[in-house]
Amino acid sequence: MDHHPIARYPCRRAGAGLLLAGLLLALTAAAGRADGPLIPLPPVTEADGRLGTCFSFYEGPVDRPAQAYAAGSRWDRFDFRWDAIEATRGTFTFGPHEQVVARDAARGLAVVGILWATPGWAGCGLTAQATPAVSPGPAGFPRAFRRLAGPEARVPCNLNLAWDHPDNYWGAYVYQVVAHFKTFGVQTWEIWNEPDNGGFWAGSPADYARLLKVGYLAIKAADPTATVLMGGHHIYWYSPNFYEQVLAALQSDPEAAAHHGFFDVMSFHLYSNVQTPYDISRQVSAVVTARVGAHPLWLTEVGVPVWDEAIGYPHPYAATAEEAAAYVIQAYASARAAGVEKFFFFRLHDDYEHMHEQFGLTRDDGSLRPAYIAYQVAARYLRGENQVTGPLDSGGGRRITFWGTPYGRVDVLWNTTTAPLTYTRDAVLPTATLVNLRGQTQTLTAINGVYQIALPGATRSVSTTTIGGAPFLLLQVDTEPPTSTLHPEPLFLTPTTLTLTWSVTDTLSGYWYEELQRAPAPTGPWTALAGFGQTNGKTTLTTTLPHSGPWYFRARARDNAGNWEAWPEIPELAVGANRTLYLSATAFSDITLNGLWDADEPALVTVTFGLEDAAGQVVTQTLGAGWQLTQTLAVGQYYLTAGHADHLPARVPLEVLSGEGPQAITVTVGLHPIQARLYLPLALRAAGSAP
Repeated sequence: MDHHPIARYPCRRAGAGLLLAGLLLALTAAAGRADGPLIPLPPVTEADGRLGTCFSFYEGPVDRPAQAYAAGSRWDRFDFRWDAIEATRGTFTFGPHEQVVARDAARGLAVVGILWATPGWAGCGLTAQATPAVSPGPAGFPRAFRRLAGPEARVPCNLNLAWDHPDNYWGAYVYQVVAHFKTFGVQTWEIWNEPDNGGFWAGSPADYARLLKVGYLAIKAADPTATVLMGGHHIYWYSPNFYEQVLAALQSDPEAAAHHGFFDVMSFHLYSNVQTPYDISRQVSAVVTARVGAHPLWLTEVGVPVWDEAIGYPHPYAATAEEAAAYVIQAYASARAAGVEKFFFFRLHDDYEHMHEQFGLTRDDGSLRPAYIAYQVAARYLRGENQVTGPLDSGGGRRITFWGTPYGRVDVLWNTTTAPLTYTRDAVLPTATLVNLRGQTQTLTAINGVYQIALPGATRSVSTTTIGGAPFLLLQVDTEPPTSTLHPEPLFLTPTTLTLTWSVTDTLSGYWYEELQRAPAPTGPWTALAGFGQTNGKTTLTTTLPHSGPWYFRARARDNAGNWEAWPEIPELAVGANRTLYLSATAFSDITLNGLWDADEPALVTVTFGLEDAAGQVVTQTLGAGWQLTQTLAVGQYYLTAGHADHLPARVPLEVLSGEGPQAITVTVGLHPIQARLYLPLALRAAGSAP
């Protein structure tokens, strides 16, 4: 999409800005339309940093960076144009960008800086394989909005020189900008914008691969901790195979493997089609992994233009304002289900003067569109999960589930057809909360173990629209993890085949399944033994081990809201593992019954000591004043028993732990006298020992 240099639209230095408490009132006041005011949700202070917006820095009738933060955005992505910052070689103008970066930082927004736009003095024209000067765009896309290639799209001269050669203009520019803005907290950089769009990049895929390599090396030299994004490709929009050709060029570079393929994050752009954030993201992930290894995915531009307001018109890639709100939640949930780590909505406001379309969560006058509220809903509820599953389609309904969130299990539900339908979802709690696009909530009560949600049909204001009907979020709130215990006595069927059993406690949504791991040593490495497919609703498992041992086991449970029990710090069970135990045991008469060996309490000299295993079977025993036992035992739970004729017996738990070398345990057992407490002290003091 179109980008504009900050230096050409200078910004005044911002003041302290609005406090979040006051921002709610300002947003509400600006949100009026003929159909009544659109009331924002309270500012989203709990966002997890996965959501961002593009070009949030603009000044206007409201404090736009604060408006973005209140929506739940934690990133602002905008241009650091080379032709504006270094219009003359060697002369850098940083001031306007410093003001913008400082304003964003003051409002809590981190920056993704897009490094691009060749200045006239640095460009070397088109290559033999250059893309068209007019980017064609998809079929039916208005020609007026296809970008004309300008001089800023040219390949920089001397790009094939070493990145730090003084005549590698691009390398020098990147290094200077990154080194300068590192002190302002900018540490995330995107190398060019939409290089597969001929309006932004007039070079070949190989040219871009070289640009990326030089930029990456320059960035890492200036700031080794910086994150480098590949320039956001449009993937299916302009030149679907361009990014694959770039990756092929990187794969063939003998230095690429040592530098993570010359990028840290795969960045790309998807618009209008609500299916592609899932389908295309998975496709891109597979291609990147196959070529240069796994990289995180960021969608650095996602959006849909609004056509149903006064200055809009319906074209095949547009939507109504209400459909655009549905798009926000559906696209975000779909992207997260595909593994996308960060999601940047294009844009915070329209900037219609330059964009000529209305993509904004807000209008240019600062008033809110329904998409702004939907963005707040996504930022507030779709966060903090430990897993996202889906999409799962059933009877026209689509479900994507966020597990283990601060709101428990959150199902994102929408209708993919134009006819209304009732969606049925199993209940793991007796009541649930339903959240709509406006953030309004209602309580649902389960009937016969299920919830039924009426999903409106898709409006399809444009025949090619893929946006579904207004989505709902179903919250079944359980944030308490279960607890489980792996039982210490596995049943051996053969020397290497055993049956493990465990018990689970969960008081809310209930036990779902157990994950079990095994290791040949107490410190690992741990290998998955069983999971959902083997333990769903079960508390027993029969397994065959590669050899007879020793083997160590640990387990954790998951409940029906997706909450995980923490892995235990030490193995819960050892099989076939032995350790030498040095046991020193003595007993005394605990006359005061306080568990402490007081000065006037005598030692007992005729004590029967015993050692029992976890099942209560006697391992060994002795009679005497004390016990010094050295014995090799299987790792696990044991009990020391102590008995005396005139005292109540005691049973003290011991644990032989896995580990290297012998284990020493010293136990002093206080036995309670059978006689009355008033008599015993005198008798025992007179006798000087136990009777």
